[in-house]
Amino acid sequence: MHNHEEAPGYGFQLKFGATTLTEQWDPRQGSSWNHFMMGQIDEWFFNSLAGIRTVEGKPGMKEIEIRPRPVGDLTYVRASTQTLYGKVAVDWTRENGVFTLKVTIPVGCTARVFLPDEKEPKIVESGTYSFKK
Repeated sequence: MHNHEEAPGYGFQLKFGATTLTEQWDPRQGSSWNHFMMGQIDEWFFNSLAGIRTVEGKPGMKEIEIRPRPVGDLTYVRASTQTLYGKVAVDWTRENGVFTLKVTIPVGCTARVFLPDEKEPKIVESGTYSFKK
């Protein structure tokens, strides 16, 4: 559904020039072209696939959790978000059975980084880090 180019589908909105989510599946119906309707897909992209999350009880993303969840035959994800402290970025790939994760944490922040299927996080401070599994 996320790339489906017929209504209903997010790809259908892109096909008609939408750069934000539209109010209805069919953007030609004269509704808002800047509407958070059906925005759960964004949450899935950032929180699940990229794994960028806030730490419960720690607002503002001064403490960050990175916990990517690769699915199916997806081979890479690249995502970033701007926080009060700077940009948080995640870039992961799966190739030949090797999972590679690169994270960027803004100055003054800390992150708990979990590789897939690992229970114990790696604790990192600001900077860029690479991990392989």
